[in-house]
Amino acid sequence: MAGRKSIGFSFNVQLPREIETTSQGQNIVNSFDYIGNLVSLTRLDNETNAQFKARLWDARVHPGGPDYEGVINGIGREFGFIREKSMTIDIKKDSAGEPIATSPRVDVLANRVVLYSDWRPDGTAVIDREIRTYQLGDTGYYLNDLIAAINESSYFSATIESGIRTNLHSSCLVQGTTDFFIISHGIRADKLTEFDFDTITKSSVNFQEKGIFDTEVTWTPAATGEYKIDYFRGEVISYDTPSGDLGCSFHAAFFPMEVDSLPIQIFTFQDDNFQEELFEKKTLESGEQVNGLPNPEGSEIYHQLFMQTKVFWGK
Repeated sequence: MAGRKSIGFSFNVQLPREIETTSQGQNIVNSFDYIGNLVSLTRLDNETNAQFKARLWDARVHPGGPDYEGVINGIGREFGFIREKSMTIDIKKDSAGEPIATSPRVDVLANRVVLYSDWRPDGTAVIDREIRTYQLGDTGYYLNDLIAAINESSYFSATIESGIRTNLHSSCLVQGTTDFFIISHGIRADKLTEFDFDTITKSSVNFQEKGIFDTEVTWTPAATGEYKIDYFRGEVISYDTPSGDLGCSFHAAFFPMEVDSLPIQIFTFQDDNFQEELFEKKTLESGEQVNGLPNPEGSEIYHQLFMQTKVFWGK
């Protein structure tokens, strides 16, 4: 629509607990403050050298930026919080050491953890279970309860990191996924190529060199164009020898998955999972469910944002 402008916000920030500070006196400016200026990080009120040093190191390990990771790193650090490894999710294996899941994937989303026993890039997926971790007005699972729920899965297991509180709110978990898309990976001029990644997602490998990789088989390649992929070891064997000039693309899952926590929550309003918390659901005649009017929590959030955001109408 002509003259329409977007509202100047994209995320909501909530702290699950109050920030408490204790007066420790005024620090004298020293070399730590000089280093902080180099990375645009200023000392917090009453912050000790040891605390400031930890935040300086965190700025190197978890840099800020315009994406989700960067925003949550930057905002958390400005409040004096540092991301820490809290939970590890891994795949279960059978007696032969093979993963039980066909094509495993784990997503830690805004309001849930999704465990896929068979995920494919074509949009088809078999979900083992979805574990709700957050709901507006609720603290969600404690971390020990979330880990227990994951361990009930036939395909995945979870452990808590040493020194992490078992009653940490699972809503503090940093969003992430085990899935990575490898745009280009070389293929050796050899019948055997070992990928730099294991746990390759099935039905995701796309070879650029045709004629060599035409027909995927589950047996040892025995004819021109046949090839076999060991998805869990990250290997491809072909009947003919590739040229070595062309590569392939694919999805890979990285396990074990290390999940960080940070006592700050950031939700983008474009996130379908967060929108579930803001709107009442309306069912169309086709049976499709869409967002209806904002629910009480959603109305309150939008009201607060409109109160603090300049909105201009017209051209």
